[in-house]
Amino acid sequence: LALAMIYLLNIDGIVAQSLFIASSFPTSRNTSTIAMEYQIEPELHAQIVLFSTLFSIITVTVVIYLSYILF
Repeated sequence: LALAMIYLLNIDGIVAQSLFIASSFPTSRNTSTIAMEYQIEPELHAQIVLFSTLFSIITVTVVIYLSYILF
């Protein structure tokens, strides 16, 4: 989705690389904090943050590599 938006908006160079890399970052811890505050499945949101952070070890690395190739 981020790549499509970057091409659609005709963004290039370091800005395109930055946006593309930032799109691969894990879910913010703020989601679990807000879920705890409003009692909306806080355990689920904590797990989402945990797994997205662990998975980002792979995804961020791949996206950084792809950004050098694409831009």
